[in-house]
Amino acid sequence: MPKKSRSKINYYFHKYFLIPIKIFHKSLLDTIRHDGIEHSGYLAFLSILSFFPSLIFLIAVIGIFGESKIGTDFLHELISSLPNEMSRGLTPRINEIISGPSDGYLTIAIIGVIWTASSSVEGCRTILNRAYRVAFPPPYILRRLVSIFEFFIIIFVILSGILIFVVVPVILKYFEKQFSVKLAIDYDFFYLRQVALFMILTISTSVLYYALPNVKQKISQTLPGSILAVILWITLVNFFSLYLENFDQMNFVYGSIAGIIASLMFFYLISLVFIFGAEFNYNFHRVYQIFLKPKKIIS
Repeated sequence: MPKKSRSKINYYFHKYFLIPIKIFHKSLLDTIRHDGIEHSGYLAFLSILSFFPSLIFLIAVIGIFGESKIGTDFLHELISSLPNEMSRGLTPRINEIISGPSDGYLTIAIIGVIWTASSSVEGCRTILNRAYRVAFPPPYILRRLVSIFEFFIIIFVILSGILIFVVVPVILKYFEKQFSVKLAIDYDFFYLRQVALFMILTISTSVLYYALPNVKQKISQTLPGSILAVILWITLVNFFSLYLENFDQMNFVYGSIAGIIASLMFFYLISLVFIFGAEFNYNFHRVYQIFLKPKKIIS
């Protein structure tokens, strides 16, 4: 093989295989060194703490538009995709929320609900600042106000997702009936739900990596870690479901609160991958700047 061809193959082998593996390994070590394992527990706690207030606020907003049934169907579909232990632990309270908190309760507690629900946003920002090596973040009050604003944006994105997955099929079915037109759409797999869900998760994660940390960056720089995080999430959820279905230690040890513990473990794994994805983005961008810029291959 000519020397030039060998050099070219060696260059691309390092660029697209060896260097990504080294970045993966470095990011794993940084996740441990920056206390990502411990911070995942903190983030899991905040996720559980803010989960139900977020649902209360979401249901209230959906109710304002008179689409409570659509929101209920969406939440039931979301819960059905979770592991059985989690569903059993979370469903009773979710059903109570869906049945509708009183208007008086919402009027009195809405500020507390928003503050609590935005806690996970601020927790993510604090942890991402560590991953992105932000030494001097803005004052806490300013960050907290921004977290509340970003919480509203997240609610808007969720509502947009409901429109895509629930409302749009209804509109298309009405169109078929009204104009006697048959559209070649399988509504059980509308927009190839799995592919669409992967894309939505990837984009949402990229936006979080881009918007939350107090650092200037391009959103394209957040894509590698986002794609990796979503792939790891899907893998972990499948393995976690298999573990819960085939091993009964959790029920034996925790008894009636096994569902809550399973939920905490689930959020812990999700949080750990989220932190790892941020570390991967940071290292990938640094290495890209130094080693992966297009350059002339030595012949």
